[in-house]
Amino acid sequence: MGTAVAQVLADNGHEVRLWNWEGDHAPLRQIDKCRENKKFLPGVKLSKNIVCKYKIEEALQDAKIVFFVVPSGAMEHTISFAARSIAHNAILVDVSKGVEPQTLKIITAVIGKHVRSELRKNIVSISGPAVAGQMAQKQYTAMNIASKNPLAIRKVQTVMQNKFIKLVPTTDMVGVEIGGSFKNVYAIATGICDGLKLGLNTKAAILTYALEEIADLSKAMGGKKRTAYELAGLGDLIGTSLCPDSRNRTFGQYLGKGIRATEAIKKMKQTVEGYSATHALLSLARHYKVRAPFAHVINACLEAKDPRVVFKRFLERM
Repeated sequence: MGTAVAQVLADNGHEVRLWNWEGDHAPLRQIDKCRENKKFLPGVKLSKNIVCKYKIEEALQDAKIVFFVVPSGAMEHTISFAARSIAHNAILVDVSKGVEPQTLKIITAVIGKHVRSELRKNIVSISGPAVAGQMAQKQYTAMNIASKNPLAIRKVQTVMQNKFIKLVPTTDMVGVEIGGSFKNVYAIATGICDGLKLGLNTKAAILTYALEEIADLSKAMGGKKRTAYELAGLGDLIGTSLCPDSRNRTFGQYLGKGIRATEAIKKMKQTVEGYSATHALLSLARHYKVRAPFAHVINACLEAKDPRVVFKRFLERM
């Protein structure tokens, strides 16, 4: 997704500095050499406006807008050492969205904790149904953009929007972050359906339950329930749950074939956000006294020797 966002910005005529949070320089070297990220975005010819940087200080120097596109579990570490290099009055855009697994803080709050006080008003969150490869290939994509600062929203819209990227404003940062995080949990369940060769009837039913739980939790945490039915909620839930390329759906597909979660994680070889987000969701549900029975079922599948047995029992009594 980081490379895809960079491509969108670069295609809009902006110089984009790209840095890799993992410390792995191979994708950056590939981009420098052949204008392609063969590991994470194969087949997409990348713009010459994308400039790879191997040190975060160089990537951040005098940057007017900074896009954070790292796994939610890596945000605390990333922002803690990036903060000192962020320019005065820069706009900070959270594309990671969600909840930090250890502290259970939404990612925009994690960013706000580490940056200078004058930058906190400039924090923006973007979330919605956005498959990285499709974005980079100029397929129409609409997402929510959230901030308490209308000027920050407009500045991000100016650099990112074009005829195939649309950003729809909202002030509900909590709702956008919660929808963006916990859709990953429920996408695991649609993957289980695929592993069990269950059809659209079943998927439509479980996505209805999922949406209700996301909406209830968002409201309890101070967000707006209706945000769950907008792009950052329903849109992102459908996109992640039904996309063949979704890591969370693919992970769930392994579970639906009877593979234990620990083995499925090894097979994925990439971050599966929904795995850790499940525990975060249940912790928040307990804290805010929100019922989330479907999330408990998904967690039971993650802990079971044979996830198929747990999921089939759920369907029988659904």
